[in-house]
Amino acid sequence: MNSRMISSVTVGLALAGTMAIAAPAHASGGCAITPYGLIGARWVELGGENGKLGCPTTRETDIYMNGVGWAGRRQSFVRGQMAWSPKNGSKLVVAAYSKDGYAYFDWKPTDRFWDKFLVRWTSAADPNGRQEDFIGGNRGKAWTRVRTNSGYRWNVKGCDTGVFGSSCQRSWTVSVTG
Repeated sequence: MNSRMISSVTVGLALAGTMAIAAPAHASGGCAITPYGLIGARWVELGGENGKLGCPTTRETDIYMNGVGWAGRRQSFVRGQMAWSPKNGSKLVVAAYSKDGYAYFDWKPTDRFWDKFLVRWTSAADPNGRQEDFIGGNRGKAWTRVRTNSGYRWNVKGCDTGVFGSSCQRSWTVSVTG
């Protein structure tokens, strides 16, 4: 091989690598809507169109708490929802989905490590819902057996345990249903 041919092959490989890197990370050939940003990255982590949530059914929308004050963004999927909750962590994405008779909820990553998380969920079958403490860190997962056909609404917040009780984040994450 002459040096001109080697140079040509090297440039071709470099361009191929650049094109692969420049391709969208959230490409979804079978979905009409492509998630993007932090929700899109988490969707890909959860398996994308063939994963836990399936294809998106809506675009991302802004969420306002109690009609005032921007709280984050939410997107619905075939089997659940995801939301970005920046007040609880600049990169915190929560996801809820149902599968095989269980409702699942997971969150990650928070900006810091917490001693524990408070997780709250409600459903049509249990409008008062439940709240449980989960081991801390900067991520977590919860699940419950499905006892309703309308899904479960979930949210979470981090807490530190002190001498006189817990000190928790002021707000809950944007809620998601799955």
